[in-house]
Amino acid sequence: MKRRALFAVSMLISVATGVSVSAPVQATVPGKKASAAAKPRYNNKAPARFKRPDAPGAFKVKKYIYPRKEYYGVFTGGLDKVAGAKRFAKTTARKPNMIKGFYNWGDPFDTAWAGSVWKYGAIPQLELELWPGGRDLSLATVAAGLEDDYIVSLARSIRAAKMPVVFSFGHEFNGDWYPWGQCTRPENDSPDKENACDHANTPADWVAAWHHMHDVFQAAGATNAIWLWQPNEIGGRPEIDIREFWPGASYVDWAGVVAYARNSYKRRTFAKLFVPTITKIRTFTKKPIIIPEVSATPNRKYRNAFITDFLAAVNRYPDIIGFIWFNTDKRPAETDGDFRLESQKNSVPVFRKALKKGYFTFPVK
Repeated sequence: MKRRALFAVSMLISVATGVSVSAPVQATVPGKKASAAAKPRYNNKAPARFKRPDAPGAFKVKKYIYPRKEYYGVFTGGLDKVAGAKRFAKTTARKPNMIKGFYNWGDPFDTAWAGSVWKYGAIPQLELELWPGGRDLSLATVAAGLEDDYIVSLARSIRAAKMPVVFSFGHEFNGDWYPWGQCTRPENDSPDKENACDHANTPADWVAAWHHMHDVFQAAGATNAIWLWQPNEIGGRPEIDIREFWPGASYVDWAGVVAYARNSYKRRTFAKLFVPTITKIRTFTKKPIIIPEVSATPNRKYRNAFITDFLAAVNRYPDIIGFIWFNTDKRPAETDGDFRLESQKNSVPVFRKALKKGYFTFPVK
């Protein structure tokens, strides 16, 4: 693409998002592949007046909010996620510095897991889900303080860990596939699995639950929790306005976008999967953006092109601070759910090559 065209596209993004984009930044253009020759660039510095208050005695996390290089994370499933991360590091020739783990409501904070992640040299990312499982548990009961015993215990354990913990609650809320989401398509209700169509959640319910949890964490002094707000990419349910779920700048550290390139999707480029959601997010916040779940199912036509395109785009955007690769097999629950990088052998060298073109991973200790 010519330099003049790049500048024009950059200006369009600036106007659409309210974020200044310098001319050398290559904006992702729908239908165009990312330039493999793009030079690595550092992420944005923290704003001059940026403050991140820490409770007395709490681990300080301010320096982690605006990293100059990219977080390189992974979720591998299984019980020993550090062992999985080590295998992934060997596969990709790059050590992850963030490791994701999923928790259900009521699960205690696994200090042994978090400690092993931190000892390995990575930040634990805790994904807390709200599966009622027949209990009287909902966004409303959380917001009303009826679950405070658990929230206080969780917050105190995270504070006592003495490390940064990236914390997220109720992810992918702009969809009906989870019981904490919003149901806009009642025909998707399933007798086999509880989802949002079994409830009457509103965006206000979700925000109230988030606010209450954040307030409890603050009161417990768990300021070492880095709060990650993460919708699914908006193409899945375009009728839902993710802005209605925004808790406010004082309640969020990072914004996220969850998206997968699947065989069943037609949206298989960064421009089609991520840019519409990022553009929407930029209409209401300038918080750093991280991609907390991303992967691609095996496909010899598009998978390797997606990997190259995605990693080049993360490298290009100075306000995107990294990603977590979802490296696990979700079959048979999901027909096209084999997200392991190594499930398509020729994807491994492509992934390695793309990683070398950016500032992916850095020491966090």
